[in-house]
Amino acid sequence: MGRWGFRLFEGDSDIDIACVMPDGLCIQTGNWEHTLASTVFQTDMLAPAQARARYRTEEYKNELADEIVPYVRWKLDTNGLGDQLFAAYRAEETKPPGMNGNPRYITIIFGALMLRAGAKIKAEDLQHLRALVPQVNCRPNWILGDDDFRTPGRAQFLAALDRYQPGVPSDFQEPSCFQCGKVERDIGKVPMFCKRCKNAWYCNKDCQRQHWPDHKVVCVAPANRRTLNV
Repeated sequence: MGRWGFRLFEGDSDIDIACVMPDGLCIQTGNWEHTLASTVFQTDMLAPAQARARYRTEEYKNELADEIVPYVRWKLDTNGLGDQLFAAYRAEETKPPGMNGNPRYITIIFGALMLRAGAKIKAEDLQHLRALVPQVNCRPNWILGDDDFRTPGRAQFLAALDRYQPGVPSDFQEPSCFQCGKVERDIGKVPMFCKRCKNAWYCNKDCQRQHWPDHKVVCVAPANRRTLNV
C-alpha cells in the first residue's frame, strides 16, 4: 500500500476502491466511456511517470473538466442510476469488512465520487454521508494498515458536503485547509502553504494552530523528507 498525502484519493486504498466501482452490485450500468475512477486518477502520485506527466498537461485538465467529469455526471444522473448505486452501497454497510475494507468507508468513497462529478444526491443521502463520518476510523498521520480517513481528508469531505450543489463538481485535488477543509471557493483565496513543510494548507493562522498537534509530527522541510512505501 502507498500513501502520498492525507486527503481523499491520496492513497492506494482510496484509488483501489474507486477503481472497482460499481462492480459487484448486480446493477446493470452498461459500458462507460469514462469510469467513475477516471475523475480522480490525476491524484495518483504512484502512477507511472508518463501518466503523471500527462495529468499535468493543460490538454488533460481541459479533457477532465470538459469531457470526463460531465460524462460521469450524465451517466449517474440518467434514470436515477446514482441513487440506485447509492442505495446498493448503503445496503452493504452492515456486512463485515472485506478485501476492499470497511463497507461504510466504501459508501463514503462512492459519495465522494458523486461529489467529484457534481451528480444529483438526495438530501437524505447527503445526511447519511455526514452520519457515516464518525462511524469510520480517522487517524492523523502515517500508519501501517492504511485504511479509512486521515484528518485532513475527513475535513475535506465534510466541507465538500457542506458546499454541495447539483451540477457543480468538487475538485479533491485543489488546495484545502487541513483543519476545516475549506477551499478557495469558500474563503475567496487559495489556502496558504505551511511555510516549513510546504505540504499542508490552511485557510488562516487559527486553523493552522488548531491542527498543529497533529501536523507537527509530519512537518518536515522538503530537504529532510524521506519516502517509505509500505
